[in-house]
Amino acid sequence: MSISPYAGLCLLTAIFYLNFFARIVFAPLLPRMEVSLALSHGEAGSFFLFLSCGYFLSLLGSSFLAARVSHQQTIAWSMLAISGSLLLIAAGDSLPFLRSAFFLLGLTSGLYLPSAVATISALFARDQWGRVFAVHELAPNLAFLSAPLAASLILAYLDWQQSVLLLAVLSFSAGIAYLHFGRGRELYGKPPDLSTWRQILRQRDFRLLVLVYTMGISGTLGVYSILPLYLVTDHLMPLQQANTLVGLSRTGTLLTTLLGGWLADRFGNRRTMAVVLLLSGIATSCFAIAQGPVLFALIVLQTSIAVCFFPAAFSVLAGLTAPETRNVVISLAVPFAFVGGGGLLPYLIAILAETGSFRTGLFCAGLFIAAGTLLVPLIRGGDERTAGENRVGPE
Repeated sequence: MSISPYAGLCLLTAIFYLNFFARIVFAPLLPRMEVSLALSHGEAGSFFLFLSCGYFLSLLGSSFLAARVSHQQTIAWSMLAISGSLLLIAAGDSLPFLRSAFFLLGLTSGLYLPSAVATISALFARDQWGRVFAVHELAPNLAFLSAPLAASLILAYLDWQQSVLLLAVLSFSAGIAYLHFGRGRELYGKPPDLSTWRQILRQRDFRLLVLVYTMGISGTLGVYSILPLYLVTDHLMPLQQANTLVGLSRTGTLLTTLLGGWLADRFGNRRTMAVVLLLSGIATSCFAIAQGPVLFALIVLQTSIAVCFFPAAFSVLAGLTAPETRNVVISLAVPFAFVGGGGLLPYLIAILAETGSFRTGLFCAGLFIAAGTLLVPLIRGGDERTAGENRVGPE
């Protein structure tokens, strides 16, 4: 059954929401998991590192799969495999088992993004990319908003294992739905031959984008992953209050994500990325010194600003290569950035938290994010007027 491109975009956005929710819901569950399993901050924070390592390997290998299996099937089977990974996490009762299960969750969820970006960019004209990727980016921002609120509500009635089981059922249902209705049945990626990899890796813009993208992910997923634990540990908030605060702080992101797409189309991708990283980094560093209502206001401001980075960043990444190698560049760029910004950064902050330096970790994270504003101007490509330059592969 064929559906329209806009219906396909909506379905992909819903799939992306569940994919992302499955990876970030453990941040608001983490304090409860620490108590239930008698984990230290460092041990609990290691789950994000193992998840990101699995995500890293999956994204690197996704182009091999997408060359043999359609993008539609890749997306659908990714969701079905995520469901199985969540079942293992719910059954986990030891640190080694849970680390393995989180690694598997990253491995299964990483298959989605390259195929989704390739599908969306094939369905819409280039001059629409900023806006359609902004719609797609509503999914992670809605997940950032709803995951802490859902955790606060569900944990009042269920334990964390039962909450994860419920998410597994929803993920399985989404995979079945995309098998029947999803777009991309006729779309396949180009096999990632070594010559293509070398061409992409040799691009100066690509290497800069990997580092800049790491900073962008640090400002969203990296900070989010550790924020509930920070509020509970350093500000002595009850878990339910901390999760509610983190969830409500994401309300504005549903609008600012769309604003980010408009800004990218209106003022250029590089300019948008540079300003967003600077303001996001400053706000993150201020978390370390703020208290009470000022801290809440900064959290709202930082989250609303940080999400504006991704519509512009995805447009730049998609514009670096020809359509048939687009999934390859995504599968190379995103995994390195995700491990650094979404795995290593929260893990290092958690390690510092064990020595009583939670605030130092957040302050340094903010400086790292803000440094991206110095790197973005060095990227030559990415804006619409240069989108035809520095391509890999034939048009």
